[in-house]
Amino acid sequence: MQFFYHKDAGCKEIYLDSQQYHYLFHVRRFKVGQTITIRNLIDSNKYVYQHKHKEYFFLISLQQDKQTISANECHIILAYIDIKDIYDILPYLNVLNIASLNLFYADFSQKNRKIDKQKAQKILHYSCMQCGRTNLMQITYFSNLQEVLQIFNKACVIDFNNYDTTTLSSRESNNHANITEENQQNLSIQTNQTFESLDTKTLRYHAKNGIILGAEGGFSERERKQILINQQRYSLKIPHILTSHAVSIYIASLCAGLNNMV
Repeated sequence: MQFFYHKDAGCKEIYLDSQQYHYLFHVRRFKVGQTITIRNLIDSNKYVYQHKHKEYFFLISLQQDKQTISANECHIILAYIDIKDIYDILPYLNVLNIASLNLFYADFSQKNRKIDKQKAQKILHYSCMQCGRTNLMQITYFSNLQEVLQIFNKACVIDFNNYDTTTLSSRESNNHANITEENQQNLSIQTNQTFESLDTKTLRYHAKNGIILGAEGGFSERERKQILINQQRYSLKIPHILTSHAVSIYIASLCAGLNNMV
Protein backbone atom coordinates (compact mmCIF):
# COMPACT_ATOMS: atom_id res chain seq x y z
CA MET A 1 0.00 0.00 0.00
CA GLN A 2 1.52 3.30 -1.16
CA PHE A 3 -0.82 5.45 0.93
CA PHE A 4 -4.26 5.31 2.50
CA TYR A 5 -7.22 7.13 0.97
CA HIS A 6 -9.63 9.21 3.03
CA LYS A 7 -11.92 11.90 1.65
CA ASP A 8 -11.24 14.15 4.67
CA ALA A 9 -7.44 14.00 4.42
CA GLY A 10 -6.19 17.49 5.26
CA CYS A 11 -8.49 17.99 8.22
CA LYS A 12 -6.92 18.17 11.67
CA GLU A 13 -8.54 14.90 12.64
CA ILE A 14 -10.25 12.10 10.75
CA TYR A 15 -12.31 9.08 11.68
CA LEU A 16 -12.47 5.76 9.84
CA ASP A 17 -15.74 4.03 9.06
CA SER A 18 -16.10 0.33 9.84
CA GLN A 19 -14.93 -0.85 6.41
CA GLN A 20 -11.88 1.43 6.43
CA TYR A 21 -11.01 0.31 9.95
CA HIS A 22 -11.27 -3.36 9.02
CA TYR A 23 -9.14 -2.92 5.91
CA LEU A 24 -6.41 -0.94 7.63
CA PHE A 25 -6.12 -2.86 10.89
CA HIS A 26 -7.09 -6.38 9.84
CA VAL A 27 -6.19 -6.64 6.15
CA ARG A 28 -3.13 -4.35 6.12
CA ARG A 29 -2.08 -5.22 9.69
CA PHE A 30 -1.66 -1.59 10.69
CA LYS A 31 -0.38 -1.25 14.26
CA VAL A 32 -1.98 0.83 16.99
CA GLY A 33 -0.20 4.16 17.51
CA GLN A 34 1.66 4.15 14.19
CA THR A 35 1.77 7.01 11.68
CA ILE A 36 0.36 6.71 8.17
CA THR A 37 0.39 8.75 4.95
CA ILE A 38 -3.12 9.62 3.78
CA ARG A 39 -4.29 11.32 0.58
CA ASN A 40 -7.65 12.72 -0.53
CA LEU A 41 -6.94 12.16 -4.28
CA ILE A 42 -7.89 15.77 -4.94
CA ASP A 43 -4.78 17.81 -4.13
CA SER A 44 -1.12 16.82 -4.43
CA ASN A 45 -0.45 16.78 -0.69
CA LYS A 46 0.67 13.84 1.42
CA TYR A 47 -0.85 14.10 4.90
CA VAL A 48 0.81 12.23 7.75
CA TYR A 49 -1.52 11.18 10.55
CA GLN A 50 -0.87 9.63 13.94
CA HIS A 51 -3.23 6.96 15.20
CA LYS A 52 -4.66 8.00 18.57
CA HIS A 53 -7.25 5.38 19.49
CA LYS A 54 -9.80 3.16 17.76
CA GLU A 55 -10.98 4.95 14.57
CA TYR A 56 -9.43 8.32 15.45
CA PHE A 57 -6.32 9.85 13.75
CA PHE A 58 -4.83 13.34 14.07
CA LEU A 59 -2.73 15.30 11.58
CA ILE A 60 0.95 15.79 12.42
CA SER A 61 2.45 17.02 9.13
CA LEU A 62 1.89 17.50 5.42
CA GLN A 63 4.13 17.50 2.37
CA GLN A 64 3.48 18.65 -1.18
CA ASP A 65 4.26 15.86 -3.62
CA LYS A 66 6.42 17.36 -6.35
CA GLN A 67 6.59 14.03 -8.18
CA THR A 68 2.86 13.75 -8.84
CA ILE A 69 2.36 12.25 -12.31
CA SER A 70 -0.39 13.60 -14.55
CA ALA A 71 -2.75 11.16 -16.24
CA ASN A 72 -2.24 10.18 -19.86
CA GLU A 73 -4.58 12.26 -21.98
CA CYS A 74 -6.43 9.14 -23.07
CA HIS A 75 -10.18 8.64 -22.98
CA ILE A 76 -11.58 5.13 -23.36
CA ILE A 77 -15.22 5.11 -24.50
CA LEU A 78 -16.75 1.69 -23.80
CA ALA A 79 -20.23 0.34 -24.45
CA TYR A 80 -21.84 -1.24 -21.41
CA ILE A 81 -20.82 -4.88 -21.07
CA ASP A 82 -21.41 -7.26 -18.17
CA ILE A 83 -21.19 -5.12 -15.06
CA LYS A 84 -18.82 -7.57 -13.37
CA ASP A 85 -16.43 -7.13 -16.29
CA ILE A 86 -16.59 -3.36 -15.92
CA TYR A 87 -15.68 -3.64 -12.25
CA ASP A 88 -12.85 -5.97 -13.27
CA ILE A 89 -11.23 -3.58 -15.76
CA LEU A 90 -11.36 -0.49 -13.54
CA PRO A 91 -8.12 -1.14 -11.60
CA TYR A 92 -6.29 -2.06 -14.83
CA LEU A 93 -7.29 1.15 -16.61
CA ASN A 94 -6.51 3.14 -13.49
CA VAL A 95 -3.01 1.70 -13.06
CA LEU A 96 -2.34 2.26 -16.79
CA ASN A 97 -2.94 5.96 -16.09
CA ILE A 98 -5.98 6.37 -18.37
CA ALA A 99 -7.62 9.79 -17.86
CA SER A 100 -11.24 8.66 -18.13
CA LEU A 101 -13.54 5.73 -18.81
CA ASN A 102 -16.77 6.77 -20.54
CA LEU A 103 -19.61 4.25 -20.51
CA PHE A 104 -22.59 4.28 -22.88
CA TYR A 105 -25.47 2.02 -23.86
CA ALA A 106 -24.98 0.59 -27.36
CA ASP A 107 -27.50 -1.41 -29.37
CA PHE A 108 -25.86 -4.66 -28.21
CA SER A 109 -25.57 -3.61 -24.56
CA GLN A 110 -27.68 -5.24 -21.89
CA LYS A 111 -29.95 -2.32 -21.08
CA ASN A 112 -31.17 -3.69 -17.74
CA ARG A 113 -27.68 -3.62 -16.19
CA LYS A 114 -26.84 -0.71 -13.89
CA ILE A 115 -23.43 0.03 -12.43
CA ASP A 116 -23.07 0.79 -8.73
CA LYS A 117 -21.26 4.13 -8.91
CA GLN A 118 -20.23 4.03 -5.27
CA LYS A 119 -18.71 0.57 -5.70
CA ALA A 120 -16.86 1.70 -8.84
CA GLN A 121 -15.34 4.66 -6.97
CA LYS A 122 -14.29 2.40 -4.11
CA ILE A 123 -12.51 0.07 -6.54
CA LEU A 124 -10.59 3.03 -7.94
CA HIS A 125 -9.68 4.22 -4.44
CA TYR A 126 -8.19 0.84 -3.55
CA SER A 127 -6.40 0.71 -6.91
CA CYS A 128 -4.79 4.11 -6.24
CA MET A 129 -3.72 3.01 -2.78
CA GLN A 130 -2.01 -0.05 -4.25
CA CYS A 131 -0.36 1.48 -7.33
CA GLY A 132 0.34 4.98 -6.01
CA ARG A 133 -1.73 6.91 -8.53
CA THR A 134 -2.77 10.26 -7.08
CA ASN A 135 -5.14 11.60 -9.78
CA LEU A 136 -8.22 9.42 -9.82
CA MET A 137 -9.42 8.12 -13.17
CA GLN A 138 -12.74 9.73 -14.03
CA ILE A 139 -15.84 7.71 -14.93
CA THR A 140 -18.56 9.35 -17.03
CA TYR A 141 -21.91 7.82 -17.91
CA PHE A 142 -23.84 8.36 -21.17
CA SER A 143 -27.28 7.16 -22.20
CA ASN A 144 -26.35 6.35 -25.79
CA LEU A 145 -23.79 6.74 -28.56
CA GLN A 146 -25.29 10.00 -29.81
CA GLU A 147 -24.64 11.59 -26.42
CA VAL A 148 -21.05 10.37 -26.54
CA LEU A 149 -20.42 12.02 -29.91
CA GLN A 150 -21.73 15.35 -28.66
CA ILE A 151 -18.71 15.44 -26.36
CA PHE A 152 -16.23 13.27 -28.31
CA ASN A 153 -17.13 14.27 -31.87
CA LYS A 154 -13.60 13.45 -33.14
CA ALA A 155 -13.38 10.06 -31.47
CA CYS A 156 -12.13 7.09 -33.48
CA VAL A 157 -13.62 3.59 -33.45
CA ILE A 158 -12.12 0.13 -32.98
CA ASP A 159 -14.23 -2.06 -35.27
CA PHE A 160 -13.62 -5.71 -36.15
CA ASN A 161 -16.17 -6.03 -38.95
CA ASN A 162 -15.05 -6.01 -42.57
CA TYR A 163 -15.98 -2.95 -44.60
CA ASP A 164 -14.78 -1.21 -47.72
CA THR A 165 -12.25 1.56 -47.37
CA THR A 166 -13.81 4.89 -48.31
CA THR A 167 -12.32 6.47 -51.42
CA LEU A 168 -10.00 9.26 -50.31
CA SER A 169 -9.02 12.41 -52.06
CA SER A 170 -5.41 12.50 -53.22
CA ARG A 171 -4.50 14.98 -50.51
CA GLU A 172 -6.04 12.80 -47.76
CA SER A 173 -4.42 9.67 -49.18
CA ASN A 174 -0.97 11.25 -49.16
CA ASN A 175 -1.30 12.42 -45.58
CA HIS A 176 -3.26 9.55 -44.04
CA ALA A 177 -0.19 7.58 -42.95
CA ASN A 178 0.94 10.49 -40.81
CA ILE A 179 -2.09 12.59 -39.89
CA THR A 180 -1.36 16.24 -39.08
CA GLU A 181 -3.29 18.63 -36.90
CA GLU A 182 -4.40 20.64 -39.97
CA ASN A 183 -6.17 17.87 -41.87
CA GLN A 184 -7.47 16.21 -38.69
CA GLN A 185 -9.97 19.03 -38.24
CA ASN A 186 -12.14 17.82 -41.13
CA LEU A 187 -11.16 14.15 -41.18
CA SER A 188 -14.14 11.83 -41.69
CA ILE A 189 -12.74 8.69 -43.29
CA GLN A 190 -12.96 5.00 -42.60
CA THR A 191 -9.97 2.77 -42.86
CA ASN A 192 -8.85 -0.81 -42.43
CA GLN A 193 -5.51 0.37 -41.06
CA THR A 194 -4.63 -1.26 -37.75
CA PHE A 195 -4.54 0.77 -34.56
CA GLU A 196 -1.13 -0.65 -33.65
CA SER A 197 0.45 0.74 -36.84
CA LEU A 198 -0.25 4.36 -35.94
CA ASP A 199 2.70 6.67 -35.34
CA THR A 200 3.03 8.32 -31.93
CA LYS A 201 1.59 11.67 -33.04
CA THR A 202 -1.54 10.10 -34.50
CA LEU A 203 -1.96 7.76 -31.54
CA ARG A 204 -1.74 10.69 -29.16
CA TYR A 205 -4.34 12.59 -31.22
CA HIS A 206 -6.83 9.72 -31.07
CA ALA A 207 -6.20 9.05 -27.39
CA LYS A 208 -6.90 12.71 -26.61
CA ASN A 209 -10.13 12.75 -28.65
CA GLY A 210 -11.44 9.39 -27.46
CA ILE A 211 -11.38 5.76 -28.59
CA ILE A 212 -14.78 4.06 -28.94
CA LEU A 213 -15.17 0.34 -28.21
CA GLY A 214 -18.39 -1.60 -28.75
CA ALA A 215 -20.15 -4.13 -26.59
CA GLU A 216 -19.78 -7.88 -27.11
CA GLY A 217 -20.63 -8.38 -30.77
CA GLY A 218 -19.30 -4.96 -31.74
CA PHE A 219 -21.60 -2.38 -33.30
CA SER A 220 -24.95 -2.86 -34.98
CA GLU A 221 -25.49 -2.03 -38.64
CA ARG A 222 -27.61 0.92 -37.54
CA GLU A 223 -24.76 2.32 -35.46
CA ARG A 224 -22.27 1.87 -38.29
CA LYS A 225 -24.44 3.39 -41.02
CA GLN A 226 -26.27 6.11 -39.10
CA ILE A 227 -24.12 7.14 -36.12
CA LEU A 228 -20.49 6.20 -36.69
CA ILE A 229 -20.49 7.05 -40.39
CA ASN A 230 -18.08 9.99 -39.94
CA GLN A 231 -15.79 8.45 -37.34
CA GLN A 232 -12.41 7.05 -38.30
CA ARG A 233 -12.27 3.28 -37.82
CA TYR A 234 -9.41 0.92 -37.11
CA SER A 235 -8.98 -2.81 -36.80
CA LEU A 236 -6.47 -4.61 -34.57
CA LYS A 237 -3.57 -6.91 -35.43
CA ILE A 238 -4.63 -9.45 -32.80
CA PRO A 239 -5.35 -12.72 -34.68
CA HIS A 240 -7.98 -13.97 -32.22
CA ILE A 241 -11.38 -12.69 -31.19
CA LEU A 242 -11.15 -10.51 -28.08
CA THR A 243 -13.89 -9.63 -25.64
CA SER A 244 -14.67 -5.96 -25.10
CA HIS A 245 -13.20 -6.44 -21.62
CA ALA A 246 -9.86 -7.55 -23.11
CA VAL A 247 -9.86 -4.93 -25.89
CA SER A 248 -10.27 -2.07 -23.42
CA ILE A 249 -7.20 -3.19 -21.46
CA TYR A 250 -5.24 -3.80 -24.66
CA ILE A 251 -5.99 -0.31 -26.05
CA ALA A 252 -5.16 1.23 -22.68
CA SER A 253 -1.80 -0.56 -22.66
CA LEU A 254 -0.98 0.80 -26.13
CA CYS A 255 -1.65 4.33 -24.87
CA ALA A 256 -0.10 3.90 -21.42
CA GLY A 257 3.30 5.38 -22.25
CA LEU A 258 2.18 8.37 -24.34
CA ASN A 259 3.33 10.88 -21.74
CA ASN A 260 6.89 9.61 -22.14
CA MET A 261 6.89 9.37 -25.94
CA VAL A 262 8.44 12.08 -28.12
